[in-house]
Amino acid sequence: MEKWTNDTVNRTVMALVQQLTKDWTKTKVHSEILEIFMNMRLETKNEEEYVNLLLTNVAFATESSFALQKIFELILLNKQFPPAEAVQAWLTDAHEKIQQQLPTLRDVYWKHFSNAQGEENMKRKLELSYCPMLLSNRIKTDFIFAFIHEQNQPMMKDFFDADPKAVLEALHHISGFFASMILEGIELI
Repeated sequence: MEKWTNDTVNRTVMALVQQLTKDWTKTKVHSEILEIFMNMRLETKNEEEYVNLLLTNVAFATESSFALQKIFELILLNKQFPPAEAVQAWLTDAHEKIQQQLPTLRDVYWKHFSNAQGEENMKRKLELSYCPMLLSNRIKTDFIFAFIHEQNQPMMKDFFDADPKAVLEALHHISGFFASMILEGIELI
């Protein structure tokens, strides 16, 4: 493998994410996202409850994104492929910890999003944050599980020679970019 430069890392991660998402149709993804929002609407009695649920979900999704980055960082720093069960256990553990911290986290995210003027603007800002975060997390999760998959390990082990920070940053930015591109034009209710 040639020397890992930031450009090489970015191009490689871009190619892998593109391969990973090549079968994702915009229509299917939009439909899945809209279904999530419709279910959230059905779970809530009014607009205030809906905004509160959105805030909770944005906080959870954002913290989950951080957890996914930490899990991938651990894999890269240890330069070993953990079994899928271990990664799933780490993810489950992270989600449980996030769930326990949600009351505090909600306050932090409330402060961040409450600067939107008016409830309608805040709701829109939350929706526009939640959509790409959901999809970006799905891309990151799929990427990590593909990365550790036994049949991919011979190719993926080359990543252990790259700067872990560059790989993590590439995955973070590229998953967000792909999420935004796939969600382009989505019409939320």
